[in-house]
Amino acid sequence: MPILNIHTHYPTANPEVLAIESLYFGQPTPGSSAWRSVGLHPWYLDFPEIALAEHWLREQAARPGTLAIGEAGLDHSTSTPWLRQVQAFECCLRVAADTRKPLVLHCVKAYDEVLGLLRRYALPAVFHGFDKHPQVAARLWQAGYYLSFGAALFNSRSHAAEALRQTPADRFFLETDDKKLDIKQVYERAADIRGSTPEILQAQAWENFQNLGGSILLPGKNDHTT
Repeated sequence: MPILNIHTHYPTANPEVLAIESLYFGQPTPGSSAWRSVGLHPWYLDFPEIALAEHWLREQAARPGTLAIGEAGLDHSTSTPWLRQVQAFECCLRVAADTRKPLVLHCVKAYDEVLGLLRRYALPAVFHGFDKHPQVAARLWQAGYYLSFGAALFNSRSHAAEALRQTPADRFFLETDDKKLDIKQVYERAADIRGSTPEILQAQAWENFQNLGGSILLPGKNDHTT
């Protein structure tokens, strides 16, 4: 059973780790990981036509190693025009629904808007890089979504540790995102926070990934799809 890194921009060749590399339309360098998520990141939407991006997204989603759609979402802190963000997010939602792939979400100061759009689709989704108050966390996991925690767990000023402590075992993932962390360190830190062991959390994250839909997307598991 590999150690799952649900979201990273720095893939690894370590065979003990299943690292899902996040790629976005217009990215200057190609991805190098066997496993990926593909999306229209709200920071990087400076292209002429959404239709062109959607074509790329559908093409990438059809590749065998694509396990999720994302990053996708909304961000009130970026300079990208809001309407453009909404158009790109809705595009990602359509592709995820059509391809039956889970979403990896980027959400900054936009939980009401993101949840409002998600309600139109019955899609499993992971809010990545979560570092908000436990009350926000509860709102999300009570709605049936997953939270992914990473570098903020090492920041004593962040609410991430308390949010992880209160998140049910069947609703969390761990990640490295754009930080050059060893995912094993993240599991060790998370185990300290939850009063558990890295091995137990690794097994739980893998079970959550299967429930998210990851198991039917991996080679050798396609006979489980209907």
